[in-house]
Amino acid sequence: MIIVLEFLHEHALSIDFAMFILIGLVQVIVYPVFREIPPDRFAKWHPRYCNQIGWFVLPLMIAQLLDSVSNCFFIADDLSWGRLLCVLFAWAVTFLISAPCHRRLARDGKTDAVVDRLIRTNLWRLVAWAGVLVISWLQY
Repeated sequence: MIIVLEFLHEHALSIDFAMFILIGLVQVIVYPVFREIPPDRFAKWHPRYCNQIGWFVLPLMIAQLLDSVSNCFFIADDLSWGRLLCVLFAWAVTFLISAPCHRRLARDGKTDAVVDRLIRTNLWRLVAWAGVLVISWLQY
């Protein structure tokens, strides 16, 4: 396990940059395109998107969480705690707001109000992951 933590620590800046870019693309391109997809095509497209994006997002999120927690355990400085708080906030928004929105879209079909909520609340995640990236850069 130590070798995994060392690898994550050595690559934290790259991981955090990748997560920031990915969530930025979702904010600027993917979620706004949700508005353009006709409802009849959305029902087929949305589950495919959710399944495929998970292969990119979840490994990065797990890597960030593991590295943030281990930094708080081994380093325990203010920047490490700040980074962990940003990661936890992004996780909270992801699993308490974004994931339920995606479940509603999958269950009820395309709803403009839900798509707008996704776009609005994804901005919170983008800011959180920007904070993670800045702190990671400062720690580098």
